[in-house]
Amino acid sequence: MVRFGLNEVFCAGVAMSAEGGDGSVPAVTEGEQVLLGKRYSDEESGIELLCTKTGVGPLSFQGRVLGQKQAKQLPASD
Repeated sequence: MVRFGLNEVFCAGVAMSAEGGDGSVPAVTEGEQVLLGKRYSDEESGIELLCTKTGVGPLSFQGRVLGQKQAKQLPASD
C-alpha cells in the first residue's frame, strides 16, 4: 500500500500500492482521468504526487480529492 503515516492514497476508490498492486482494477471505467506527467496535490496535508500512468481517477488522500497542480508562470523574457 502507498501510505503516508496512517493514511493511504486511493485511485478511483482503490488503495494504491508501491509494488504495482495486486492486479485489481477499479470498477470505474468512466469519469475524471488521471493524466500522465501531471502533478496532483492536497494543500491541507502537503502531499504531492506525480502521475506515471494514465487512468481513471480521481486520486484521493484522507478522504479529499487531489487537485491537479497548475504550472508556475514564468516571467516574460523581453
